[in-house]
Amino acid sequence: MDGLSPRERLALAAIELELLRSGERLASRLSEFNERAEQDGPRRFCDHVSRTEVAAVAAMALLLAAILTLVIVTCGK
Repeated sequence: MDGLSPRERLALAAIELELLRSGERLASRLSEFNERAEQDGPRRFCDHVSRTEVAAVAAMALLLAAILTLVIVTCGK
């Protein structure tokens, strides 16, 4: 703890006390979260996207790229 000011030492002591008080509750909440994450699988945070939506986004990206290419080519002349 060398190099810490008295205020920083006091803040660290307060954090340590709070963690000691809430340690069991925090540990149980984290284990519940981990259990739910294992049950839901790796795609738990993403929405289901249809192929039509993926194709629409790809088409829009290609269209935008074509428009930007035309603008660059025509402005270069």
